[in-house]
Amino acid sequence: MSKDEIRKDKEKDASNDRERLFDSSKNTDKENVNKNDEKKNIDEIDEEKIKDEELSENDESDSSEKVEEEIKEEKLENQNKQNDDLNGSTIEIVQPINLKSKNLGFTRTLLLAMFAAMIGTGAQFGYALGVMNAPSELIKNYINEVSVKRYNSTISAYNQDILYATAISVVALGGVLGGLAALPLTDRFGRKTGLLLNNIPAIIGSVLMVISKYIASFEAFIVGRILIGFSAGFGTTVGPIYINEIAPLRVRGSFGACFQLFVAFAVLLAQVLGLDIILGRPHLWNYLFAVPIIFSILQCTLLIFTHETPKFLLKKKRRRAAARALKWFRREKNLDDVQAEIHEMEADFHNIETNSIKISIRDLWSKPLLRKCLLILAMTHVAQHFTGSFVIFFFGDIILSRAQLKIEYASYAMLSCGITYVAVAISLVFILDKVGRRSLYLYGLIGMAGASCVIGITILKSRDIPLYHMIFLEIFAMMTHVSFCAMGPVAIPWMLSAEMFFQSERAYASAIAIIVNWLSMFCIIMTFVPLFHAVGAFLFLVYGIMSCAFWLLAFISVPETRRKTPERVQLLVAKGTVYKAKHQK
Repeated sequence: MSKDEIRKDKEKDASNDRERLFDSSKNTDKENVNKNDEKKNIDEIDEEKIKDEELSENDESDSSEKVEEEIKEEKLENQNKQNDDLNGSTIEIVQPINLKSKNLGFTRTLLLAMFAAMIGTGAQFGYALGVMNAPSELIKNYINEVSVKRYNSTISAYNQDILYATAISVVALGGVLGGLAALPLTDRFGRKTGLLLNNIPAIIGSVLMVISKYIASFEAFIVGRILIGFSAGFGTTVGPIYINEIAPLRVRGSFGACFQLFVAFAVLLAQVLGLDIILGRPHLWNYLFAVPIIFSILQCTLLIFTHETPKFLLKKKRRRAAARALKWFRREKNLDDVQAEIHEMEADFHNIETNSIKISIRDLWSKPLLRKCLLILAMTHVAQHFTGSFVIFFFGDIILSRAQLKIEYASYAMLSCGITYVAVAISLVFILDKVGRRSLYLYGLIGMAGASCVIGITILKSRDIPLYHMIFLEIFAMMTHVSFCAMGPVAIPWMLSAEMFFQSERAYASAIAIIVNWLSMFCIIMTFVPLFHAVGAFLFLVYGIMSCAFWLLAFISVPETRRKTPERVQLLVAKGTVYKAKHQK
């Protein structure tokens, strides 16, 4: 190859290299131009969004209707975001095809589990409530016998009444401790395990009360009552939680009202067994307090065949065990329906974890709205006892004896109150979700006010007119008082703590409700005997006046929580218009 040809080849290669460099520079310029255009478009979109937001902020109104609409829109947006988060997570949420199958209602296994839970919780509480009235005179004689053996001296009738009232009231002190211990223990060990452990203090307390007669120790009887109170407080907290977590949504209200039904049946059972023709005899009365042992044995036996709640198992990341338990409760053969309900529970847990805000008890009091809700809740629990709700069950024999009824007939007269309590508790299962919480609570308070006044007047008139029709009128007034008491003031306050507060606020609100309720019971029981000896029938007139005062406070402040979310309930409380008719729907 000649030198000229080599030179020409080098010139061609150099020109080709220049063309490549030129083309690459053009491409980079184009890319930079495209990037600049994209940045301009993004900046323009951001400016338009900012303008839209400023316009929307200027167009906001302060009316309550728009506030409610915004809350609903935010709620829908949060639900969409949660669904997006769930779709992007490792959890695959399967929507159930048909949740209205026949197995999502009452099943044999569900009824078995409900009975197992209630026999050791609601029945224990109801029996502790009603067992002391029928053998009251026998217990007072026992107190006097212990005093004679120890100190060789008798006790006056007034002091016997005081010691008898002490034996009743210490149940409330045990109830405070049991109610506060229930939530942390069951959150750690499980609902079913908590129900099983609750039988230990019940059995020990029953044994102490039975043997107290033989060892001549009234102190053993008092300690036994405290342990029974601990079991009752523990059970009244854990039992409804267990039922709520195993019951399907469409029968959850009816299952919740079954707790009150078991309480009523246990009160009636205690009154029947306490009659002088059964166990209300001088040599048998202490065996009345052995019945809770039978409740405990029944519960432990039946709980062997039941499962832990699926929600608790999911909370502990035991998904297979949760599906197995849910299949057993529902008696569902279609595994797709079981998995669909499990996925719904997982979605609920995810929503709680993503949306819940950690709150302390200090925040519950420092925030004005939460403080107002807390005061409303506390007021309903104070009203439950300061209107004389349970004094008839505890001191019915003393009340009837003031109306010139012989003490041996008082236990038979109290049976009418027990039967009335059961009848109202049964009807409450069917009317609770139809009438509404607020209406039942207000009807109950005003009915108790009228009945308390009639009881007081009959006691006053029975001194001057010792006629049997006055006694019958007083018994009818006591039955009316019990019926209105069971209708609302006894059941509704416990529902408000769950329906007025969000999940993050509910634990502290329930703890405060437990303390206020049991301490209010303790104060009323301890003060009834000295006040009744001091003022007599006028004490029931005071109860009537207090019922009217609490009715007025409830009319102004207590919201209707039926079919409302805690967000909606708290909004009504913040407005202060809960008494308007349009908010009761």
